[in-house]
Amino acid sequence: MKIGVTVLMVGLFLLLGQASLAQLAEKIRINGYSSFEYEYMISDEGKGDPNGSFDADLIDIVINVDITSNLRFATDLTWEHGSASEDGLGNVAVEYAFPEYTVRNWLKFRAGKMFVPFGIYNEIHTAKPAFLAVKEPLSTNKPQKFGAADRFYPRWATGISVLGNFSIKSFDFEYHVQLSNGEQENTNRFEEDDNKEKAVAMRLLMMPLQDLKIGVSTFSDRVSELDALDEDTGGRTKVFSISSHAEYTKNNFGLELEYITGKTKHSTNGTLKKSAFEGMVYYTLMDKITPYFRYEYLDPNKDVSSDEANMFSFGVNTRIDKNFFLKLQYNRTSSSADNSRFSGVDFSEFQSAIVLGF
Repeated sequence: MKIGVTVLMVGLFLLLGQASLAQLAEKIRINGYSSFEYEYMISDEGKGDPNGSFDADLIDIVINVDITSNLRFATDLTWEHGSASEDGLGNVAVEYAFPEYTVRNWLKFRAGKMFVPFGIYNEIHTAKPAFLAVKEPLSTNKPQKFGAADRFYPRWATGISVLGNFSIKSFDFEYHVQLSNGEQENTNRFEEDDNKEKAVAMRLLMMPLQDLKIGVSTFSDRVSELDALDEDTGGRTKVFSISSHAEYTKNNFGLELEYITGKTKHSTNGTLKKSAFEGMVYYTLMDKITPYFRYEYLDPNKDVSSDEANMFSFGVNTRIDKNFFLKLQYNRTSSSADNSRFSGVDFSEFQSAIVLGF
């Protein structure tokens, strides 16, 4: 009799456990992506990779937990470049982690570490299946690799956001406003602010047509100025960037454009003004093969006449299977003599990537 009761209790426990796991599984969504890349500089000299290197670029896990119909928790965890902490290799990061509470579709709140809502690429820059090229445009997203002193905006921030989508007559809109600690030089900006001012990022997207998306993004901040001992001098460097961007898709044809201008005003050393442009056109054949052409331009300092850089890229994105892509790309980079990265040395390189989304 005791054995029968025990068996019954174990059976009930297993059934309850399976039911709980089933309920939990309904609330959790796990997705992700990975990218494997290869680069080779074709030219004899330049800033490309002369050795032809393989790169275990990243594996990224995206987890969404639907706690209630109005509340979800989202996080993105990434392991880059063959992460091995015991050898000090690669990088491990929490790309974002935040709860999101939905009051209405037009009113949602987030709090935590987030991507900064700016332009076309920043919120998808690690999600390689989400765009055609091997990498996101350097001129607008990583201008420091194109000869600029810094970026137009930080990629991540910790703070609070208000966002949503709504319609006015036949026009659809999306908005995102983010208040954060902003950039820091001597603190962990995801934990502590080193001045009272807060950074503000805003983006507004308008869809006047089903195939057309037009957007404006801004970022502003006041960064503490430090002395030789990393002490706050009380001075503030003002940072402001604004982007206008557009995406158009019709049948198999696509076009994207983005222009950014920014300025960094030091309290005593004047103002640095810079601008960047990116444009891409593409066409999809047989629903699988998408050739594309992209042009990038950066003027890292408008007061210097010969420091510009530009890149022409031609590539082909081939969908091998569902969410599985092969990317092949040729780049030609040229610059003026005073560009701090390329120093007027033009070069060509080949890039490729095998990308999987799941």
